[in-house]
Amino acid sequence: MFGEYKLNVKIEEEDLKLLVEGRGKRKRYYRKVGEEEVEKFIHADKGKLVVCPVEPVNLPKEGVSEYLLVELDKPLIIEPKTESSVYLKFPIEIGVFLVDEIDVERIDIFTKTMPKYILYGPPESGIICKWWNSSVYNEIPEVDKLYEGILRLDVKNAYEEWVEIKKVVLRAIDMKIFYDGYAYMHASLKILKKSLGETTFFDRLPRGMKRAIDIYLAKGIKRLEKKFVMEWGFK
Repeated sequence: MFGEYKLNVKIEEEDLKLLVEGRGKRKRYYRKVGEEEVEKFIHADKGKLVVCPVEPVNLPKEGVSEYLLVELDKPLIIEPKTESSVYLKFPIEIGVFLVDEIDVERIDIFTKTMPKYILYGPPESGIICKWWNSSVYNEIPEVDKLYEGILRLDVKNAYEEWVEIKKVVLRAIDMKIFYDGYAYMHASLKILKKSLGETTFFDRLPRGMKRAIDIYLAKGIKRLEKKFVMEWGFK
Protein backbone atom coordinates (compact mmCIF):
# COMPACT_ATOMS: atom_id res chain seq x y z
CA MET A 1 0.00 0.00 0.00
CA PHE A 2 2.87 2.40 0.70
CA GLY A 3 3.94 4.36 -2.36
CA GLU A 4 3.18 7.17 -4.80
CA TYR A 5 -0.14 7.46 -6.65
CA LYS A 6 -1.89 9.68 -9.15
CA LEU A 7 -4.70 11.90 -7.90
CA ASN A 8 -7.24 9.31 -8.91
CA VAL A 9 -6.76 6.17 -6.89
CA LYS A 10 -8.58 3.54 -4.87
CA ILE A 11 -6.78 1.46 -2.23
CA GLU A 12 -8.44 -1.34 -0.27
CA GLU A 13 -6.41 -3.51 2.08
CA GLU A 14 -7.70 -5.40 5.11
CA ASP A 15 -10.14 -2.98 6.80
CA LEU A 16 -8.58 0.07 5.16
CA LYS A 17 -10.26 1.95 2.34
CA LEU A 18 -8.64 5.03 0.81
CA LEU A 19 -9.59 6.82 -2.38
CA VAL A 20 -9.24 10.03 -4.36
CA GLU A 21 -11.89 10.51 -7.01
CA GLY A 22 -13.37 13.27 -9.13
CA ARG A 23 -13.09 15.12 -12.42
CA GLY A 24 -10.71 17.91 -13.29
CA LYS A 25 -9.46 19.86 -10.30
CA ARG A 26 -12.38 18.95 -8.05
CA LYS A 27 -11.64 15.77 -6.18
CA ARG A 28 -12.83 13.98 -3.07
CA TYR A 29 -10.52 12.33 -0.55
CA TYR A 30 -12.03 9.57 1.56
CA ARG A 31 -10.40 7.26 4.09
CA LYS A 32 -11.89 4.67 6.42
CA VAL A 33 -10.06 2.49 8.95
CA GLY A 34 -12.27 0.43 11.21
CA GLU A 35 -15.03 2.78 12.35
CA GLU A 36 -13.06 5.99 11.72
CA GLU A 37 -13.88 7.94 8.55
CA VAL A 38 -12.30 11.07 7.09
CA GLU A 39 -13.55 13.02 4.07
CA LYS A 40 -11.95 16.08 2.49
CA PHE A 41 -12.10 17.92 -0.80
CA ILE A 42 -9.06 18.61 -2.95
CA HIS A 43 -8.77 21.19 -5.72
CA ALA A 44 -5.78 20.12 -7.81
CA ASP A 45 -4.93 18.53 -11.13
CA LYS A 46 -1.16 18.26 -10.72
CA GLY A 47 1.08 16.56 -8.24
CA LYS A 48 0.76 13.14 -6.67
CA LEU A 49 -0.46 11.37 -3.58
CA VAL A 50 2.15 9.79 -1.29
CA VAL A 51 1.15 7.22 1.32
CA CYS A 52 3.96 6.30 3.71
CA PRO A 53 4.82 5.59 7.34
CA VAL A 54 5.55 8.64 9.48
CA GLU A 55 7.05 9.33 12.91
CA PRO A 56 4.74 7.35 15.24
CA VAL A 57 4.01 10.10 17.79
CA ASN A 58 1.20 12.08 16.15
CA LEU A 59 -1.78 10.11 17.48
CA PRO A 60 -4.04 10.09 19.42
CA LYS A 61 -3.22 13.79 19.81
CA GLU A 62 -0.45 15.70 18.09
CA GLY A 63 1.88 17.67 20.34
CA VAL A 64 1.51 15.49 23.45
CA SER A 65 4.87 13.79 22.95
CA GLU A 66 7.80 13.65 20.55
CA TYR A 67 9.28 10.49 22.05
CA LEU A 68 8.69 6.78 21.54
CA LEU A 69 9.45 4.36 24.38
CA VAL A 70 9.79 0.75 23.29
CA GLU A 71 9.50 -1.60 26.25
CA LEU A 72 10.99 -5.06 25.80
CA ASP A 73 8.84 -7.98 26.86
CA LYS A 74 12.02 -9.74 28.05
CA PRO A 75 15.13 -7.83 29.19
CA LEU A 76 18.28 -7.75 27.09
CA ILE A 77 21.51 -8.14 29.10
CA ILE A 78 24.78 -7.14 27.45
CA GLU A 79 28.29 -7.64 28.77
CA PRO A 80 30.90 -4.86 29.07
CA LYS A 81 32.74 -3.50 26.05
CA THR A 82 30.70 -5.46 23.49
CA GLU A 83 28.29 -4.71 20.65
CA SER A 84 25.20 -6.53 19.46
CA SER A 85 22.34 -6.00 17.01
CA VAL A 86 18.73 -7.02 17.60
CA TYR A 87 15.38 -6.33 15.95
CA LEU A 88 12.34 -4.80 17.63
CA LYS A 89 8.93 -3.75 16.38
CA PHE A 90 7.45 -0.24 16.51
CA PRO A 91 3.91 1.08 15.99
CA ILE A 92 2.88 2.34 12.57
CA GLU A 93 1.28 5.67 11.82
CA ILE A 94 0.49 6.28 8.16
CA GLY A 95 0.60 9.70 6.55
CA VAL A 96 -1.10 10.80 3.35
CA PHE A 97 0.50 13.72 1.53
CA LEU A 98 -0.10 15.85 -1.54
CA VAL A 99 3.24 16.46 -3.23
CA ASP A 100 4.24 18.65 -6.16
CA GLU A 101 7.54 20.11 -7.34
CA ILE A 102 7.69 22.80 -4.65
CA ASP A 103 5.55 21.75 -1.71
CA VAL A 104 4.45 18.90 0.53
CA GLU A 105 1.02 19.11 2.19
CA ARG A 106 -0.11 16.63 4.80
CA ILE A 107 -3.80 15.79 4.47
CA ASP A 108 -4.24 12.83 6.80
CA ILE A 109 -2.56 10.64 9.43
CA PHE A 110 -4.08 7.45 10.79
CA THR A 111 -3.15 4.29 12.67
CA LYS A 112 -4.53 0.84 13.35
CA THR A 113 -2.82 0.67 16.75
CA MET A 114 -4.29 1.64 20.12
CA PRO A 115 -1.95 4.46 21.26
CA LYS A 116 -0.85 4.69 24.88
CA TYR A 117 1.42 7.05 26.80
CA ILE A 118 3.95 6.44 29.58
CA LEU A 119 6.24 8.63 31.68
CA TYR A 120 9.98 8.13 31.34
CA GLY A 121 11.88 9.50 34.32
CA PRO A 122 10.69 11.09 37.59
CA PRO A 123 7.26 12.79 37.81
CA GLU A 124 8.73 16.26 38.32
CA SER A 125 11.14 16.22 35.37
CA GLY A 126 10.47 13.17 33.22
CA ILE A 127 9.11 13.12 29.67
CA ILE A 128 5.86 11.78 28.27
CA CYS A 129 6.45 9.09 25.66
CA LYS A 130 4.34 7.13 23.25
CA TRP A 131 4.48 3.56 24.57
CA TRP A 132 4.97 0.32 22.69
CA ASN A 133 5.78 -3.22 23.77
CA SER A 134 8.01 -5.44 21.63
CA SER A 135 9.66 -8.81 21.69
CA VAL A 136 13.37 -9.02 20.91
CA TYR A 137 14.37 -10.82 17.69
CA ASN A 138 17.74 -12.01 16.46
CA GLU A 139 16.54 -11.92 12.84
CA ILE A 140 14.13 -9.71 10.90
CA PRO A 141 10.64 -10.71 12.09
CA GLU A 142 7.44 -10.90 10.12
CA VAL A 143 5.12 -7.95 10.70
CA ASP A 144 1.60 -6.81 10.04
CA LYS A 145 2.76 -4.03 7.71
CA LEU A 146 -0.20 -1.72 8.38
CA TYR A 147 0.16 -2.15 12.13
CA GLU A 148 3.86 -2.38 12.99
CA GLY A 149 7.32 -1.75 11.52
CA ILE A 150 10.80 -3.18 12.07
CA LEU A 151 13.46 -1.40 14.13
CA ARG A 152 17.04 -2.61 13.94
CA LEU A 153 18.83 -1.60 17.12
CA ASP A 154 22.61 -1.70 17.39
CA VAL A 155 23.58 -1.83 21.07
CA LYS A 156 27.07 -0.89 22.22
CA ASN A 157 27.99 -1.26 25.88
CA ALA A 158 30.87 1.15 26.40
CA TYR A 159 30.61 0.75 30.18
CA GLU A 160 32.75 -1.60 32.28
CA GLU A 161 29.82 -3.49 33.83
CA TRP A 162 26.99 -5.71 32.61
CA VAL A 163 23.86 -3.70 31.78
CA GLU A 164 20.25 -4.87 31.63
CA ILE A 165 18.01 -3.14 29.09
CA LYS A 166 14.26 -3.15 29.54
CA LYS A 167 13.33 0.00 27.60
CA VAL A 168 14.66 2.21 24.81
CA VAL A 169 13.61 5.83 24.27
CA LEU A 170 13.77 7.32 20.77
CA ARG A 171 13.19 10.95 19.79
CA ALA A 172 10.88 11.43 16.83
CA ILE A 173 12.69 14.43 15.37
CA ASP A 174 15.77 12.22 14.90
CA MET A 175 13.94 9.33 13.22
CA LYS A 176 14.76 8.19 9.71
CA ILE A 177 11.97 6.02 8.34
CA PHE A 178 12.18 3.92 5.18
CA TYR A 179 9.67 1.68 3.48
CA ASP A 180 9.07 -0.90 0.82
CA GLY A 181 6.59 -3.61 1.73
CA TYR A 182 6.99 -2.59 5.38
CA ALA A 183 8.29 0.32 7.49
CA TYR A 184 11.89 0.19 8.72
CA MET A 185 14.19 2.20 11.01
CA HIS A 186 17.82 1.65 12.02
CA ALA A 187 18.90 3.08 15.38
CA SER A 188 21.70 2.67 17.88
CA LEU A 189 21.93 2.66 21.66
CA LYS A 190 25.30 3.50 23.19
CA ILE A 191 25.54 2.70 26.89
CA LEU A 192 27.80 5.18 28.68
CA LYS A 193 27.06 4.33 32.31
CA LYS A 194 24.86 1.94 34.26
CA SER A 195 21.88 4.28 33.83
CA LEU A 196 22.99 6.57 31.03
CA GLY A 197 22.95 6.13 27.27
CA GLU A 198 22.44 7.79 23.89
CA THR A 199 20.10 6.83 21.06
CA THR A 200 20.70 7.92 17.46
CA PHE A 201 19.44 7.00 14.00
CA PHE A 202 21.18 5.98 10.78
CA ASP A 203 20.33 7.92 7.63
CA ARG A 204 21.69 5.54 5.00
CA LEU A 205 19.02 4.39 2.56
CA PRO A 206 18.59 0.60 2.71
CA ARG A 207 18.80 -1.20 -0.61
CA GLY A 208 15.46 -1.51 -2.37
CA MET A 209 13.64 0.87 -0.01
CA LYS A 210 12.34 4.43 -0.27
CA ARG A 211 12.73 7.29 2.16
CA ALA A 212 9.50 8.25 3.91
CA ILE A 213 8.40 11.88 4.01
CA ASP A 214 9.85 13.53 7.11
CA ILE A 215 7.10 15.51 8.85
CA TYR A 216 9.60 17.70 10.69
CA LEU A 217 11.48 18.64 7.52
CA ALA A 218 8.17 19.29 5.78
CA LYS A 219 7.33 21.75 8.57
CA GLY A 220 10.73 23.44 8.16
CA ILE A 221 11.94 22.35 11.62
CA LYS A 222 15.74 22.15 11.82
CA ARG A 223 17.55 19.44 13.72
CA LEU A 224 20.07 20.77 16.22
CA GLU A 225 21.02 17.60 18.07
CA LYS A 226 21.29 14.20 16.41
CA LYS A 227 21.10 12.11 19.56
CA PHE A 228 18.87 11.72 22.59
CA VAL A 229 20.33 11.13 26.05
CA MET A 230 18.58 8.49 28.16
CA GLU A 231 19.48 9.89 31.58
CA TRP A 232 17.02 7.88 33.67
CA GLY A 233 18.20 4.39 32.84
CA PHE A 234 17.01 1.40 30.88
CA LYS A 235 14.63 -0.32 33.34
